[in-house]
Amino acid sequence: MTRRKNWLESFLEPEVERAERRSVDQFAAYRWNGTRLVQEAVRDISQTGVYIVTEDRWQPGTMVTLTLQREGPLETNSERRIDVRAKVARCGKDGMGLAFVFGNDDGQTRQWESLSESLIQQAKPEDMLRLVRMAETVSFLSQTCPGGADEIGQLLKGRLSNHKVANAIEIALKAQNLLAAEHATVGLHADPSLVVRILEDGSCTDEGWLKHFWGGLLATSCTTDGESELSKVLVELFSKLTTFPVRILVVVCTRATKVLAESGLIFAKPLPCKMEELMQTTGSRGAQIERDIERLSELGLIEKRGPGSPALLTSDEIFITPTSLGLQLFACCNGQRGSLREFYALDASGTQGRAHPRRDNSRSGGPIPINS
Repeated sequence: MTRRKNWLESFLEPEVERAERRSVDQFAAYRWNGTRLVQEAVRDISQTGVYIVTEDRWQPGTMVTLTLQREGPLETNSERRIDVRAKVARCGKDGMGLAFVFGNDDGQTRQWESLSESLIQQAKPEDMLRLVRMAETVSFLSQTCPGGADEIGQLLKGRLSNHKVANAIEIALKAQNLLAAEHATVGLHADPSLVVRILEDGSCTDEGWLKHFWGGLLATSCTTDGESELSKVLVELFSKLTTFPVRILVVVCTRATKVLAESGLIFAKPLPCKMEELMQTTGSRGAQIERDIERLSELGLIEKRGPGSPALLTSDEIFITPTSLGLQLFACCNGQRGSLREFYALDASGTQGRAHPRRDNSRSGGPIPINS
């Protein structure tokens, strides 16, 4: 992180050696607050930290990504701005004091710095929102995939169009938000190739609720050891689904009654559904919904038959049973990293009527609404 220190030293001379905070005018901090781009005034700054004027108050130790520069359009020139991680040190009457958190000056860190600079330089200078979101995304991915700068850089700089890059950024930020909600952003890592698969496949959709699901899969792929065989299986399955089968899976996983077996596994009871209602809820029609149900069955996400049901399809009613694998996929799509019992809100008797998806309330485009 040598360049960042030199940038601050140049700005703060001659007071740099004392690391004292220096009052500044027309200096701003830009950050993505989860719903919009925020520009906040910098009251004072030093080589080791910054005080920003803000109405927000975060707990000490909270990590924040900031872009610091002179007030005005966001700079694409790396010599005129600094993208930095900072930790809340204290709260004041009109804002908060944050301490800079610099990474180790190693090869991996320099690779991520280089990727961040090149991506920002490719963006249009007037698009401040995208610049800040890009910086936030690269910062998040550098933490979760320390050795993945090359693979992720090839994806974001080469294989994806600008539109798909924007979708990939949204997916990454949704994952970051899900992890931050449970204070699980530190010490978690993901397989870079799996992250690339999630961002590349997920970037093909423009539907907000589907991007939420891809973000959930990214969040749940982050583990303490960076390995998750289950995540690889679930991402592979989800990649094989189109919009309408996913909608059907959402309906049945949400509505079906779940049962906790003595073995600890969670099962679902067969769900009777009126064919017309299911078509109205999912938007699928006629033979299409039969093909979608067949696809879910082929992938092992639902069962065609349930106890006491003669067949999957009758003239006006169907019986669908989400499998344990289907229930697991739905939970992970919603970013559930804990037990399925907690996600499906099973009571002491081991039964419960509905799932409780974790919605990404800070951003638009959560799971599709399910009619009662």
